Parts: sequence; C-alpha cells; structure tokens
Amino acid sequence: MAGPEPEMPETEATTSAPAGVRSSFGMPNIREDVAALPQVFRKPLVWAPFGMLVLAFVLVLLIVEDTLPVGTATDLAGLYVSLTLPPTSLFVFFIGGFVAARASYLVGAILGAFDALLITLLYVLAPSVTGNAQLQDVGLSTGQGQDAQLTAEQLVPLWGIAILVGILAAGFAAWYKRFLRSSQERAKANRAVREQEQARKAKEQARSDKQATKDARHTR
Repeated sequence: MAGPEPEMPETEATTSAPAGVRSSFGMPNIREDVAALPQVFRKPLVWAPFGMLVLAFVLVLLIVEDTLPVGTATDLAGLYVSLTLPPTSLFVFFIGGFVAARASYLVGAILGAFDALLITLLYVLAPSVTGNAQLQDVGLSTGQGQDAQLTAEQLVPLWGIAILVGILAAGFAAWYKRFLRSSQERAKANRAVREQEQARKAKEQARSDKQATKDARHTR
C-alpha cells in the first residue's frame, strides 16, 4: 500500500478530529485491515504472543510426560500454562492487541485460531492430558482419568470461543492503548497551556515592574 499506514484504523473515527471528540469505537475497515496484515506482522513484537503459546504447548507436553522435576519447576510451568494457553486467560490476546500497529482484532482472531489449534494438537498427540491431575487447575484436564478422551463435539466449540475471545480481548487492548496515548496527549497539551499562561503572566509582571521602575524615576 502506498503512503504511511494509519495506526489502528479499525476503531478510530478520524485522525484529524481532536482527541476528546474522537469516537472510542468505530466499525472496522476489514478489507484494508486484511491488506495491512503483512505490514503488521513485520513488527517482531507481534510474534511474541505466538511464541508464548508455543512455549506453553511444549510445557504441557513436558508435564504430561513427567519430564519436568516434581516441585517448583512443575508448579511454575503449570502457572505459566494457566496464564497463556487457555483461551479464557486473555493474557496472550491482550498482548497481541497491544503490540499490533493496526488490525488488532484480526491479530486476536489469528491468535485465537492458533491457540485452539495447539490445544487440539495436545489432545491428539497426548490424549492423557485430559486426565492429568497437574493440569486440572490449568483448565486443560477433564479429571476423568488417564484414558479420558475429548470428543470432536467438545473441541469444535473451543475454536469459536478462542477466536471470539481473541477478537474481543485484542480489540480492548488496542482501545486501552489509544486511551493511554490520548490521556498522555491531553496531559501534555494541558502542561503546554499552563506553561504558556505562566510565561504570559511572567511577561506581564516584568512589563509592570519595568513601568513601575520608570514611574519611580520620573517622580524623583
């Protein structure tokens, strides 16, 4: 696409309106956002949440195979998995939406699909994950024993939930990012106004003092 890419066009009503007048939410321009995705993914930080999901996937496999030392290592791995892999944890999606330059909701949707794919692969490659007691608190275990199997009917809704949650969480992250930026801009503008007002008063005071000095000289 020619010219500079506008930032976060999916929720900004206009880039020329004052920050206080802009609409907080707006209809996304899906066609332009899809076309801009290659540019979005050129930013290395956008790939970070995908790497976090892959790491969680590997940790689950290690937990299931009892490869990690029992104790602190397993507990930390389980905590990390609980914060990243379950779609309802929101953490990874929020990061994805926050670091995306635009089309954050599409980045969230892709993250959600990728997350659902990894979870599906877990149940295919390591069916015993459904009965692993160490993963029960993480939300990946059904607690039905080592021979428990998740059916396709149970996995299919996972994809819809993960994609929907990814869109909403990433979109909220993008809105929050703009909110912080607009708050900083307003604070900066207010400081500039106060500084200008202080400078004006200082000039008036200096002029008044100078005139008073002249008047004092004339009265001598």
